[in-house]
This record gives sequence, C-alpha cells and structure tokens, in this order.
Amino acid sequence: MIQQIESNDIGFTGMWSTVTKLDCGILFLNQKLNDDIFFDKLAGITCHSEDMVDKAMESFQKNNSVPCVYSLNSTALDNLLEKKGFRRHDVQHVLKRTRSAAKTNAVKITHDNIDLWTGIFCQAYDCPSWANPVRTILENTLNSVDYIIDESGSSCMALYEKNSILGLYCLGTVPSKRHHGAAASLIDFASHHANSKNLTLILETYEKDNLLEFYSKLGFEKVYHKTVYAI
Repeated sequence: MIQQIESNDIGFTGMWSTVTKLDCGILFLNQKLNDDIFFDKLAGITCHSEDMVDKAMESFQKNNSVPCVYSLNSTALDNLLEKKGFRRHDVQHVLKRTRSAAKTNAVKITHDNIDLWTGIFCQAYDCPSWANPVRTILENTLNSVDYIIDESGSSCMALYEKNSILGLYCLGTVPSKRHHGAAASLIDFASHHANSKNLTLILETYEKDNLLEFYSKLGFEKVYHKTVYAI
C-alpha cells in the first residue's frame, strides 16, 4: 500500500509543480508557490545518491527555494542529508480512514466557480499572493482532480484518484469558520465517495500542525511517516 500511496502523492503534487526526474528521486518545484514544503520538495527517493542531492540543491537555489527532502525510513539517506547540512524540519504522517461515513453534501468546482475554491484555500493557508497561480492550476487540472467545497463555503479540499487510492489534499477552512464541522463534513463526503468506488481514503498531515488527535477522532489511523529535511 505504501507504494500506491506514494504514487498518488507524486501524481497530485506533479499537477501543482514542475516535475524533474533525477537519478532515483523526483524534484518538484513551483516558483510561484515558493518555499512550500509540500509543493517544493525532493521526494520519491529510492537510493542515497550524493550526486542527486547535489543536483537537487542546485535546482532549489536557482528556484530561490529552501531545499526540502522527504526521507522514507532510510538511515543511509538521513545520514547523507545531515552530512550535507540538512536538519529535521518536520514529520509527515500518512493516514488512512477506517471508519465508514454517511453521505454528506458538497459542491464540486467547475470552470465557472474556480474563484470560490481559490479564495477559501488562500484564506485557509494564509497565502493571498498565491491566488493567481492557484487559479491557473485549477483551470489546468479540473479534468484530473476533483476540487470540492462544503455547502457553507467555509472549507475546501482536493480529491485525486490513482492506484485504488483516493488522496485527500489541500484540506483547509477559513479561520473565522473553524471548529464548526465544515472540514469533518468534507472528510465524510470524501470517505463516502471512496467507499462507493472501493478506494482507500488517505491524507497526509504534518506533525507541527498538531492534528493527529483530530484525525484520529474522525476514524483515521497511521500507515507510515516520512521525515522532512530542510536547510
């Protein structure tokens, strides 16, 4: 399942960032979403090539991005990154939902209402300067990704299906509307959709966001984790 989930993550991230395949890893960069540890990263690494890390660091520098590398339980890679000056920045936990859910209502974004999703996303993640590039990304990926908002217009998410996995990404709620169940409602919508198509619903959360307990109460359990290194 880990390989399936990683492939899903790589597929979704590649729709938001420029993809460069290196020796045994994949580099994602988007200059307009600069210094975001999800959209600017070296991931999908299958070896501990020093040359690959050096090439990635050069690309990060040219992109004016902070170098960021995801390590999937590889001591050799961890040691190499620390040798290169990387330090542990965070841990990304990968979760799957094991609880079924009743059907809830939500709104699927079309080309006519892209600005609704973009506005919620940029408020939720406090990135107003990203509005134009995010809008363009949605316009270019609507055929491959389902962009969803809750009926109150408070929360957003993206659903990406690949390899029997339904990846739930970009879940966020505008600050003034948090703690009213909007995000939980979207998760139920995603869960019901996954169950109806016999898919496994997964999401990723960073340890620093302190949301593990929240997701646990909603029926998620840990599958594995990735260590996030940065300079």
